[in-house]
Amino acid sequence: MTDNGSIDTLERPAQDEDQPKDKSREAQAFKQAVSRATPYEKNYKEDALREGSSTPSIVERLIEALRVAGNNARQHIGQTSAILKNRRARSSVAAAALPPLLKPQNIAALLIGLCGLAMVFLDHSSPIWARKLPVAYHDIFEVITDVGKSDWILFPTGLWILAMIFGGWQRLPFRRKMAVSYLTIYGSYLFFVVAVSGLLAIVLKWNIGRARPTLFDEMGPMYFDFFAWEAKLSSLPSGHSTTAGALIVALALIAPRLRWLLAVVGLWIAASRVIVGAHYPSDVVAGIIIGGAFSYCCARWMARRRIGFSFDDKGGVQPVMSSISAALCLRSWRAARSDSFSPVQKQSETLRAD
Repeated sequence: MTDNGSIDTLERPAQDEDQPKDKSREAQAFKQAVSRATPYEKNYKEDALREGSSTPSIVERLIEALRVAGNNARQHIGQTSAILKNRRARSSVAAAALPPLLKPQNIAALLIGLCGLAMVFLDHSSPIWARKLPVAYHDIFEVITDVGKSDWILFPTGLWILAMIFGGWQRLPFRRKMAVSYLTIYGSYLFFVVAVSGLLAIVLKWNIGRARPTLFDEMGPMYFDFFAWEAKLSSLPSGHSTTAGALIVALALIAPRLRWLLAVVGLWIAASRVIVGAHYPSDVVAGIIIGGAFSYCCARWMARRRIGFSFDDKGGVQPVMSSISAALCLRSWRAARSDSFSPVQKQSETLRAD
């Protein structure tokens, strides 16, 4: 028998009795280490403790996600209804009078006047002029005219609205929550004005029944077949120009510093419909007026209730979120992104600290 420095008959039974105590001390030390660990280490060690337990199935995870999304949606809908509940009291606050140019009768006069001038002086020569342009011009403006489609506006804003309805962004810090709130308001505004003005243009063009420039050689620029409900007889107003007009005015009200740049870009998008031979100039003019007027009237409705917009001293519409507030929110987002590490980064930072 080898001598390990102890008396077998006295000390070995004592070691056997102390083993449960040593195990309990190790378990307590492990639990304390888990409580003091970083989030990544804690999750790793808690996962090690739950190795024997069963993991939730995909169906259970889906049900839990739907439950959380439903709770968030109910909370957001309740808060929105509480904000809009006293809309009559807010709308009764004194607001600037509607500019004379944007009164309904004046908008109608502007439509009749400008569209009539375009029909008389431009429509009869625009298809001939567009056909004589080089092929490269048509290729370039075929790309530009696609920007006037409403899909690239409706899909991102619609997805953002759904994400905000079912997401839990109310738990964010103040600055980031304010940024998300205003992005949701302005995104909803863009979605509404583009979608509704586009539907209005569809109703008008399919009932007015003006022939498109593709039928210029057969019917001329002044052929109308009311309530025809045919694609080739749906030229007035231009849907792309209506979307461009609504988008120009909406973005110019949200970001006033970019209004002239937005105006130039929008006008080129509208003019591309004439160059590609899809519409007459009067169709483009009508679309811009309808879309722009609709966006401005919606912004005034929101400004009277201080939802995203307000009135300035001169009676104009201005965004509630100023450039200073937007810069502070952007700085908060950048700080949040710099503070958020992936699990691998967190583990590397922990190892460096050790």
